[in-house]
Order: sequence, then structure tokens, then C-alpha cells
Amino acid sequence: MRVDPPVCTDIRWLYEDARMLVVDKPADLPAHSSGAYRFHTLEHLLRRYRPADTIHLVSRLDRETSGVTLVAKDPEMAAILSKAPKRKVYHVLVEGRFPEGRLCAAGRIRRTNAPPVYSMRVLEGATLTAALPALPADRGAATWFERLGEGPWPGTSLLRAELVTGRTHQIRASLRSLGFPVVGDKVYGPDPGIFLRFREDRVTAADWAALRLRSQALRAVSLTVLGRTFRTVRPPWPAE
Repeated sequence: MRVDPPVCTDIRWLYEDARMLVVDKPADLPAHSSGAYRFHTLEHLLRRYRPADTIHLVSRLDRETSGVTLVAKDPEMAAILSKAPKRKVYHVLVEGRFPEGRLCAAGRIRRTNAPPVYSMRVLEGATLTAALPALPADRGAATWFERLGEGPWPGTSLLRAELVTGRTHQIRASLRSLGFPVVGDKVYGPDPGIFLRFREDRVTAADWAALRLRSQALRAVSLTVLGRTFRTVRPPWPAE
């Protein structure tokens, strides 16, 4: 009998009405079924909690990304929320001292298709500028970053990130391409080989020390949609 790997189920309710739900997803919980995860997912758990509703994840976070997640309870509302303009703000801890000011990281996102992790992406032509530059027509990506202060460990920085575009792994790939990998990131961190060892259940004590956290330090801290703003209730890192 297939058994899903264990996950964190500390889902926190932020808002609910007859047609939509906003929750604060923990790190180490997949949003939907994929790979080894079939039942231990946010989508499946929400269906168990609300069996009378049809659950549609409008915003989807990576398994190790925590924070505000938007959910519709019927197909019509899912279409409304999907098309509605949204403002998404993240907090992220990075290795290194990030420059001061509000800066835009822009370039072209592409797959590396190279070992050791073939699914990685890079931000080609990555730059930090005070203004939003013209983006490439093909897979252009841009994110606003602002340094909020020192991170909880020496040599780390806490950033605010706001998406201009919404490419896959955009924040993580952009920061790694700029030389500021996300703390705890097994794929886009300083040593992508940790991800392979993690999949094979052979992460070493040295690997965990290098990661600093068990999950990547990327969190959706606020989401504004339909004139309302929803905010995370999770404590700052290193606590989860």
C-alpha cells in the first residue's frame, strides 16, 4: 500500500466565506498531488475539512514555500479570482548582504537543463536597477526587492519581494543568479547537490548546517485581491 511521506499540516485559516477561503500554508506541505505526494497535500486536506465544497487552488506555492494561499470553493469563483488583479508580497532570507534600496531584478528566465539538478532555472542578464527595465518578449521576468535588514544569522539579509511577472521559481532563480541564494533552498542554494542527497535520504549534518533551515526561507506574507489584503500569521524565521 502506498504511503505518502510525512508533511506539516499546520494550516492556518485567515478568511472564509461561502465562496472563497484564504489559508496560511506551512512549509513542507505540497499544494497539490505530484510525485510521491498524493494525499498529503494542501488540496486534499482542504477537501477533507470542507467536503461540501469543490476546492480550487487559485494561488499555488512550492512545497517548501509557506504563506498566504487563495482558494475558491466553486468553479465560477475560481475563474473570477484567477482573472482578478493581485498584489503578491513575499519575505525571503538570503545569503550575503543585499544592496540597500528598492531594486528591480530583471532578465530572461530559462531552464538550465544541466546537472546536477535538471529542473533549475536561471535569470539570464540578471541586473539590479532602480527602475523597471524593458523585459525580453520571450520569458521576461522581473521582481522588486528591498532589503529590510539583517537576517537572524551573520552574513544573511531579510528582503521584501514583490512580483512583476509570475514565472516558475522566479524569486529563487533570480536571487541565485544575482549571487544571493535563498537560505534553506536545496535546489537554488549554494550547493544544488544537497537536493539530490535529500531525495535519496542521505543529507549529512554538514548539509543541514549549510542550509540553516529545514525548508527554504521564502514566504508569501501578503496577498491583495478584490480590494482586500490578507497577511500571514506565521512567526519570523528561524521559527516556523
